[in-house]
Amino acid sequence: MRREPLSMLAQSDLLDTLIGRCVMHGGAAAGEAMLVIDGQTLDDLLQLSNRLRRLALFEHRIRAMVTARQ
Repeated sequence: MRREPLSMLAQSDLLDTLIGRCVMHGGAAAGEAMLVIDGQTLDDLLQLSNRLRRLALFEHRIRAMVTARQ
């Protein structure tokens, strides 16, 4: 069954987890990284990619709203 889309926080956590697996113990980025991604994570990444692609059409509006002076 299809579950609800990941929240923005959950999407951020997913990316942080992937990045964390590509960093050495000292904090330096690894030259290469081999990851094992399960089906659920792949589905989450596909969902995130599709969501970003749809939002890209409105990026200028979103940026203007976020950076507008109040």
